[in-house]
Amino acid sequence: MRKVNKTNREVDGLNMLDIPGLKNATPTLYVNDLYEKYEKTGDYEEVARMAAETMEYGIKSFNSQIKEECLDTSKLKDKVFFSLINAEQNRKLLNTVPHREFEDLAIVYRWNIGAGSDGGYTNLVDNDLAKKEGFTENDLYNAANKNTKELFPVLVKNMNEFISEIIFGDSELSGEMEEEFKEVMMETQDERSMYVITNESKLFGAASMLYEEPLHELAEKIGSDLYILPSSIHEVIAVSADFGSPDEWAEMVYEINMDQVDINDRLSNQVYCYDKDLRTLRLATDTINKSLDDVDRGAISTPEREGR
Repeated sequence: MRKVNKTNREVDGLNMLDIPGLKNATPTLYVNDLYEKYEKTGDYEEVARMAAETMEYGIKSFNSQIKEECLDTSKLKDKVFFSLINAEQNRKLLNTVPHREFEDLAIVYRWNIGAGSDGGYTNLVDNDLAKKEGFTENDLYNAANKNTKELFPVLVKNMNEFISEIIFGDSELSGEMEEEFKEVMMETQDERSMYVITNESKLFGAASMLYEEPLHELAEKIGSDLYILPSSIHEVIAVSADFGSPDEWAEMVYEINMDQVDINDRLSNQVYCYDKDLRTLRLATDTINKSLDDVDRGAISTPEREGR
């Protein structure tokens, strides 16, 4: 058993050592998640079964999907990428990892180990790994600045188009019906539309807002500055700065964070402003609701996958 500093919270990790048939990994069960499941269901046997299935899947999938050469830390420079987390919420974690702060956020570095059948295997680069490979924080920043947009190309899409693709991704509806629905969805004028900013994998995509060029292109298209709403560590939402006030948007972000976003995925309760003329991104609010670990009301967990 060990304390583990995960994004936005400290949890109890149960490490499984010397698992027969498992090479190059140490599976971890997070006891907090199991207990929360038990609190909701009261079914101990089901929770134990869920833990066993998680372990079994982790062992089988890691061995089958991750090649040994992917775990070669000497290749870290080619595989490191950006992710964003909340700085104040993660002070303990930041003491253990190379990072740099950006407004109320922190840029941290992850190691892209490989892709699995239902997502990606990544590891947070800690001080020990950076020291082992001889990288300074600036080395990691420069490498990640190049790698992130190549490994995870930035994706900017109208929210309505984004929703339409989710609805019709595997749809068997007629082409005519689909086109009619899309026309209705896309009737909102650009200056009143919401835009999702993420990456093509939709994994740690909030870091895409660190790239200024896509923000500038969107601002030019809309014809105004942008407010950036941090919907999760995986994506942010952009709206015209002529549409609503930053404090009103921040109130909405806070409510959605507390009601709908799992604590592991929350990024910030603040709102940012992109100035298209100065080409800068800065905080637009200073809300008193800075803490991300308020009562978690009905959030749906989307656990992060990590290879160790």
